[in-house]
Amino acid sequence: MEKFSLGNAVSLPAWETLCPEPFFTGETLKETLIGGQAFRWFWDCTNECWIGGWASHVVALRLNDQRLESARLTSQTTPDDILHYLGIDRVQPWIDQLPCNADPVLESLRQRWSSLSLLRQPAEETLLAFICSSNKQILQIRTMLHNLSIRFGTKIPGTPLSTLPDWKSLANVSEADLRACALGYRAAHIAGTAAFLRESPDFLRTINQLPLADASDALQRLPGVGPKVADCLLLFGYGFAEAFPVDTWIEKILKEKYPDLAKWNRVQLATFARIHFGKAGGLAQQWMFAEARTNK
Repeated sequence: MEKFSLGNAVSLPAWETLCPEPFFTGETLKETLIGGQAFRWFWDCTNECWIGGWASHVVALRLNDQRLESARLTSQTTPDDILHYLGIDRVQPWIDQLPCNADPVLESLRQRWSSLSLLRQPAEETLLAFICSSNKQILQIRTMLHNLSIRFGTKIPGTPLSTLPDWKSLANVSEADLRACALGYRAAHIAGTAAFLRESPDFLRTINQLPLADASDALQRLPGVGPKVADCLLLFGYGFAEAFPVDTWIEKILKEKYPDLAKWNRVQLATFARIHFGKAGGLAQQWMFAEARTNK
């Protein structure tokens, strides 16, 4: 379990059943929340639950007899908000689009990870997170975002979290102050992206109107956004299910599972993935990432 303290013990409101039918396992809930998609979830040892948030929402989640329960720490948050964020409704339709029957590798992954979900996250937050992700491990990304939220976000009353700063606010923060949040060279990328978005405030809202390739090219105009970060943003922030981010772990597992790809570079691997896995390839990517993370 990755360690990250929220400080004092959290007082939770009443638990309520979110999904009457079992969906997640303990393993797939954990990987959905802290497996590299999102970085604002933490394990509360006292209450034995996950606490996290997105935008101005903060909730606790747990499995009780395999049924998902929630405790809403922010009064404006509804059960529908949580279910929409968790993206459970998209999982089976995406699985149905994958070539599991024709691919033993994929079928083996499906058997373990079929209840892993892809979260619906705010694009602005996802962009900030994955600019921070460059050459960093998950715990380090969580630390950077926590630092940014404490220093430049807004405390969410009655919860242990603060909001992440929006890009308009970040445009008024100096690179030196960003570096004080343990961002290193990523501070320049965040400052540059904030300046870009100040001049083009509608830029992020236009991305989901573009085809995948054009959307990726557009995002790569932003400082600190290359092909992999663009694919992460498209998959996790915009819901482009065919986006297939290729990092070191994905490159390794693709070459291990598909030996004919052993000499291929990352561009070639990404092309293979989009053709082979199709319109729901991003879900297959997360299965592979979870497999690599848990078997390391």
